[in-house]
Amino acid sequence: MTRTTAPRWRRPPQLRDGRFANWARTEGSAPSRWELPGTEGEVVGAVRRARAEGRRVRCVGAGHSFNAIAAPSDVAVSLDNLRGIVTHDDSTVTVLAGTRLSDLSAALAQRGLALPILGSIANQSVAGAIATGTHGSSLAHPNLSGLVSGMRLIDGTGAVRDLDEHDELLDAARVHLGALGIITRVRLQVVPAFHLRERIEWLPVDQVAAALPEISTSAEFTKVWWMPHTPRALVFRYERVSAPRTVLPVLLDRFVDEKLLHHGALPLVYAAQNRRPGWVPAWNRVAGRTLRKPSRTGPSPMIFSTPMPVRHTETEAAVPLASGGAAWDAAVRTVDVSGARVNFITELRFVKGDHGWLSPAYGEDVVQLGAYTAVGGDRDRYFAEFWRRMRDLGARPHWGKELDHRAPELRALFPRFADFVAVRDAFDPDRMFANPFLDRVLGS
Repeated sequence: MTRTTAPRWRRPPQLRDGRFANWARTEGSAPSRWELPGTEGEVVGAVRRARAEGRRVRCVGAGHSFNAIAAPSDVAVSLDNLRGIVTHDDSTVTVLAGTRLSDLSAALAQRGLALPILGSIANQSVAGAIATGTHGSSLAHPNLSGLVSGMRLIDGTGAVRDLDEHDELLDAARVHLGALGIITRVRLQVVPAFHLRERIEWLPVDQVAAALPEISTSAEFTKVWWMPHTPRALVFRYERVSAPRTVLPVLLDRFVDEKLLHHGALPLVYAAQNRRPGWVPAWNRVAGRTLRKPSRTGPSPMIFSTPMPVRHTETEAAVPLASGGAAWDAAVRTVDVSGARVNFITELRFVKGDHGWLSPAYGEDVVQLGAYTAVGGDRDRYFAEFWRRMRDLGARPHWGKELDHRAPELRALFPRFADFVAVRDAFDPDRMFANPFLDRVLGS
């Protein structure tokens, strides 16, 4: 058991002159006010106060979603002051919902523990990461919402609800979209801390589809990257190893990538490419060669996460594992057919099936295929062509990436969609937690 970490005041990074702005700066809104509770009781008070005033409330995390899912249309509640570990044992940790994944990983490491899997970015809040089905890449582990064994939330009446692993409604709340209430604490599965070695290999891009069955089971954690307009893809494999003598090489590599490349050189390069998109293919051929690096070894959180990248936009589709090869080939063809200049990787990851009602991996193992770009002028036609092809494969969207889906289409993609809406009716009968994004994807 550990004592709850006392919250320190933290100015929400997404609060800019009183406005909300997401990380990619693609979405923004002007809330009527900001609430910054530091205790669960203050969250209850904020909800009840807004309900008495007939207002809508939207809880925001780190603002890392690429769409408007977190954008508050009225009252904004930030949980940045509600963070820290509440309790832990050898197999679970209960953490306050505003805790950043990076901070949680650091605190767990001090206790000899780790999350069994993480996504590429560790800046999200715990509640926000599970809300959208944030995931890593492994057929041995589910997305982060699949690690949840309990949670507490404040519903639309201001009532406190505790959902444990024996409550069917926990599967409704795993990927909650912020639609059921404000999550205040989450219980997650943990494992003993472990180290990983990363190995990277080249593979001709036209051979990836046929190789996916072998790639998916060749290591506990695997993924594929491709720099568009180039002939080869990169296959990443991660295996558990003993702790290295030092992690200094990994730290130095991270510093160079994040501070010098992504925060220094690349913004200038991408600004030039937005003015001259024709430069992109030549740049990609040069940049793609730098993506294959010497083998790295370090603590799992350090190896799972990538440097915080230069600002860009993303969309992502989940298709059944058996359709992964077809989805890969379709994504590669998208670049040529759309005529778009694409200066960011296409990424393929594997995700174990789970029971979350709105999880993109509900009911079966999936391939999640991400299309990313920092060329603003080509984005719309690139993403439109990508989704034209992914829809043909019955793909489900990632809730935290750009999507143009509406409730009728989503109802057909998620078998428990209607059940989720029914739970929403019970938890938030007055639609206090709605915003325009939820009105579109869940129905108003």
